[in-house]
Amino acid sequence: TSPVPSYVGVDMRIILVVALLSLAGTAAEAQKGKRRCTGSPVDTLAVVDRVYRDCEVDVVAKQRGSTPRLAWSPNTTASAGQACFRARFEFVVDTAGLPESGTIRRVSSTDANFESAVRDQLSALRYFPAEKDGRRVRQLVIFESKAEIRRVVSSSPGGPPPSIRGPRC
Repeated sequence: TSPVPSYVGVDMRIILVVALLSLAGTAAEAQKGKRRCTGSPVDTLAVVDRVYRDCEVDVVAKQRGSTPRLAWSPNTTASAGQACFRARFEFVVDTAGLPESGTIRRVSSTDANFESAVRDQLSALRYFPAEKDGRRVRQLVIFESKAEIRRVVSSSPGGPPPSIRGPRC
């Protein structure tokens, strides 16, 4: 047996370090391509009627058309000053682009009357359905509606009306 030269150990360490750095770079690149999921985790055991989250599909479900007008008016105490109303729901959009009414779940809301009005409009929403591997699939979506009440005081009644922007709440 001949003795192993000392430089062989150094070369092996360099190769090992380069290989580890290469693997770390590959893992980092894989993470970049992943999207962050929104909504609650869904049951993945039902393969036939599987529901996907937005990070699991190739094309996410997207609302089409405008959001239906709310049949709601704030109570008198809220309209006396400034108030912010929010309601957030999650539900499954089917392969035809329609919300599945049995899957609607309130995530959060700031006012019961506003929440009820938003819930009533959800069945009128329409979506472009999600796609995975070239076929339409069911997807869990988040829908949020906001309204802000502001009292606007003008020092010159004949001046131009104040600009109206969407809710900032």
